[in-house]
Amino acid sequence: MVTCILHLLSKYTVHQNSKHTLRYINKLVKCNRRYSSALLPSNGRSKEYFSFLTPYFDFDERLTDVEKLQKTLASRGLHWNVEDIKNIWQFYKTLHADKSKLKLKIEEISKELTPLYTKEDRTTDEELKCSKLKMQIRIVKQDLQSVNAVLSDLNESVVDKMLQLPNEIDGRTPLQTPVILKRVNSLDENSHSASRKNHIEIGKSLGLLEYKNPMQYYLCNDAALFELGVLSYAGKIFSEDNMIRVAGADFSRSLVVDGSGLNHEDPADAFIIDNHSEVDEGSPNHMHLVGGASLISLLAMHAKQMIEPNHFPVAYFSTGRQYTPFRPGTTPIGLFTVCQASAALAFILVKDSNSKEYHDQFEKLLNTVCKLYDNLCDHYQIVIRPATELRAWEAMRVSFELWSTFSKQYIEVGHISVCGEYFSKRLLIGYQSPKGRAFPSVISGTVLSVPRLLGCLLEQNSEKFIIPPKVMEHMPVNSPSR
Repeated sequence: MVTCILHLLSKYTVHQNSKHTLRYINKLVKCNRRYSSALLPSNGRSKEYFSFLTPYFDFDERLTDVEKLQKTLASRGLHWNVEDIKNIWQFYKTLHADKSKLKLKIEEISKELTPLYTKEDRTTDEELKCSKLKMQIRIVKQDLQSVNAVLSDLNESVVDKMLQLPNEIDGRTPLQTPVILKRVNSLDENSHSASRKNHIEIGKSLGLLEYKNPMQYYLCNDAALFELGVLSYAGKIFSEDNMIRVAGADFSRSLVVDGSGLNHEDPADAFIIDNHSEVDEGSPNHMHLVGGASLISLLAMHAKQMIEPNHFPVAYFSTGRQYTPFRPGTTPIGLFTVCQASAALAFILVKDSNSKEYHDQFEKLLNTVCKLYDNLCDHYQIVIRPATELRAWEAMRVSFELWSTFSKQYIEVGHISVCGEYFSKRLLIGYQSPKGRAFPSVISGTVLSVPRLLGCLLEQNSEKFIIPPKVMEHMPVNSPSR
């Protein structure tokens, strides 16, 4: 099938068969597009809208080792044919080369035509030559127009598809089964077996929680003070580790949402503000509610920025809100699946993902988060998630998990993700190296989700909410527990 299609493409005459060939191209890449990327103006909108940046395309690098990429996609559960993708990408590049040749040909003919066209008294031979040149330039312009039309459509079918390629898998990531990296103290299930209430029931009976649905819940009394205290304590831990506190914006544009690897057109990926006065109805770049302590918010701070090389590593943290839509079809599990969460986020930029510094920064952040959880709970475990559970931008994900007594399973209350150059290439976050522009690697994650942590702690004792002493020290002075 592929051989047959490529044979047709090799004989392809642009101005005659563009629609026919494009149908074959779409079939080749099986392109039922998941979305129209906000990183590139889509066909028909390029005159009305423009993209703030054009991502760095590393597709040639990614397609060098077809077997490796095929294994990466398979490990993530994506059944794409990399050979087909590579072939159509090569065709796309060939069209761009043809476009450049056609432009050059037009310039050459114009240079030859101009003296004849401006000459008043032309001989018969010159008139004939002028007519031939005019016909040549008209044909070449028609071909160029057809090539541009096909390339415009390919931006939506091929380039959008290429932008959906996920990050490479870190060598430490297991393929199918989670790996326990560390377990702090042992789990004593029998000590909690007498109280098998879920945290919603416990929170309501203790006057700590009013829960209606994932979009609407309220923390009351000591639970509300706990939220303030645990974020204050987390901020202290990160500040002691020389990380810089920043406050991100609660809102972001589709450009950054798309650049972060989410589908900016899917309301289940990020909240879309439909009636924002500054955005036209048909705009490919909406406003989204994301929260100031979200990854998207911190990425927006660095998009299309050049960072001084001597400033690396850059280590930030933010405490505040995160807003995540509740995905349809998902079963709500109380505080474990709420749409608004107070959280602590870590964000680190390192020059080279292959350097010792990159590894050291990951280990340093891991130890810092361990120090935080050592003083928040008696038992937790650290788990490396398998490739099948990773999001598109993650090369490796390390989860911090607490035991849920009611559901009898571990719940992720925080995580650290190794992301490599995925974000910096899509959002043009760069720095100057001796070889030219280079792209830093990102280590980031929501290291603490307050609702999830609170839910697990509530289930440990149905009679009383036991607040960790370190959190108690950082709660407001008017806390009734003090």
